[in-house]
Amino acid sequence: MLLRCVRLVFHSTPLVLVATFTVLSLLAIRAGLTGLFLALMLISWFFKYCFVVLDAALAGRNELPVLSVEMLNPFDEHRPLAFGVLAAICVAGVVFAKVYVGAVTAVVLATLCGLLIPAGIAVLGITDNVLLAAWPPRLFETLRGLGWDYILLNLSMLVVAAIAYAPTGLDFPVWATIAALQLLFLMLFALIGTAVFEHRLEFGLDSITPEERLADRDRREHNQSRQRMIDHAYEYFRHQKPLQGWHEIETWLNTHAQDDDTLTEYHEVFEAACVWDDVRPGDRLANELIGKLLVKRQTGAALEVLERRLAANPRFKPVNGTRLAELAGLAGKTALRRQLEAKA
Repeated sequence: MLLRCVRLVFHSTPLVLVATFTVLSLLAIRAGLTGLFLALMLISWFFKYCFVVLDAALAGRNELPVLSVEMLNPFDEHRPLAFGVLAAICVAGVVFAKVYVGAVTAVVLATLCGLLIPAGIAVLGITDNVLLAAWPPRLFETLRGLGWDYILLNLSMLVVAAIAYAPTGLDFPVWATIAALQLLFLMLFALIGTAVFEHRLEFGLDSITPEERLADRDRREHNQSRQRMIDHAYEYFRHQKPLQGWHEIETWLNTHAQDDDTLTEYHEVFEAACVWDDVRPGDRLANELIGKLLVKRQTGAALEVLERRLAANPRFKPVNGTRLAELAGLAGKTALRRQLEAKA
């Protein structure tokens, strides 16, 4: 999970964004009060991009999108503001507890809030609901769903806090601190999104990776191509052109019925041929498919294909009738055995 996040964040797109924002942040700092507006805009834009990273990781993507004008729309993305408000409420609660209750209570409350921050971000990524991100039962449910990965998220939070605190005690260049903080926040959001994606079954999410999406697209296109072939073959058989019809089927099977896809392709074409008026293609496909299943010792599946073909064409006489009759007897299919013996 960590390696995937590193590849996601340490890529040209986010690195260019970090470098640009670092330069602009230095300009805002040197401008003093006049640079306050620029600083606020940069913070707003950066955390909006953090949620872009969260969504991309949660969707299983391998690359991050470039920051666009649409992403900067203040009315289009409310989660960064909601996250900031929740963080401000937590800080205010800790300060209130320290002043009016005691330091121990404040430390406990601060620790609890810190532990639940990744869960709150995860809820914002899953539901886009600000109220649920502040609802303790939902936060603890998210924590439980992430399992042991939640420890890694909290360790990441501690690293971010340590880097943020480091300039107060060490002589770090300001630009290095700003750049490091940006990268760590991007890594944190990428880690949270990736953790949710890897536990998507626990959360009932149906998000798929781009590779899975491409595989689904290829599968749909393949099925459509097969259906076109079946339609063409059917037209040939319907117009009494069996040689052309079988040529369509044979060409397809020779091209696509390879290795692990052999039985799948034969099954699909065979099922289509079982409803045709011309019984010849269905009979031939049944014999070929049964033969391949017997070679692979899938005797149960071979008997199922035989029963399916006999249901479509009771006059079907399999090539391996004697062997299939023996298998039917061993499988307790007495009626099928007798039917095959009668055809012998």
